[in-house]
Amino acid sequence: MGSAAPGVRERVLEFLAEYGERGYAVLRAAVDAATSARGRRGVRLGDFSHREVVTRLKAWGIDYNPSMLLRVLERDYGVIETSYRSSNQHWWRFLDLDAVVEALDAYDQGIDATEPPIEGDEEELLDPETELLRVQIASLDPAGMLEELRRLAAKPRLARTELARLRSLAFNELELAARLLRRAEELGYDGPEVEMLREAIKLAGRLSRRLLSAARLTAESRRTVMELARTGSGLLEP
Repeated sequence: MGSAAPGVRERVLEFLAEYGERGYAVLRAAVDAATSARGRRGVRLGDFSHREVVTRLKAWGIDYNPSMLLRVLERDYGVIETSYRSSNQHWWRFLDLDAVVEALDAYDQGIDATEPPIEGDEEELLDPETELLRVQIASLDPAGMLEELRRLAAKPRLARTELARLRSLAFNELELAARLLRRAEELGYDGPEVEMLREAIKLAGRLSRRLLSAARLTAESRRTVMELARTGSGLLEP
């Protein structure tokens, strides 16, 4: 990461000291949206949108409208700025994303917002294994994976391409997610992104049980139709 812009890190810590866990969740969701989008194709109108923040909060089990806190971050703390706004969209960009990430990490470690950062100490406070775990989880894009599973689960029937995608998720992203969950338990880490992985695996499990149930029902229906056909044929015989 590059060096933090003067003041941004401190302003974020002051914001977190004022708004606590709710402020942390909103800011972490915005950062997650921004970092998850890196390298993706397609036009983006900023680092993150209001819709992306809401989606991530809901995935973490937080039913909260982040509009007020996003407005505070922009107007009162100067951490973000509007990059695009229309009647149904609102996008922001971070003035210094690296500084925001540093502040969130410092907040995770319980650093007092009123104390100036001591050069060289911040890295020592971070647990390298936990930090690596968080990077690995972020690389899976848990929010995006959860959104995709919810979309599949909402359909009464899956097309072949959707079944193939579910198979790919099961043998790739979800398998890695299960390993990372076990690692999180070993490290005693239970951040919001870990809960997203749990929810994704639970949702995939419910979806698989529904598919298996439908498959059994289809097989039973076929056997019933065949039995009825045989019975009908027997009744028609002289």
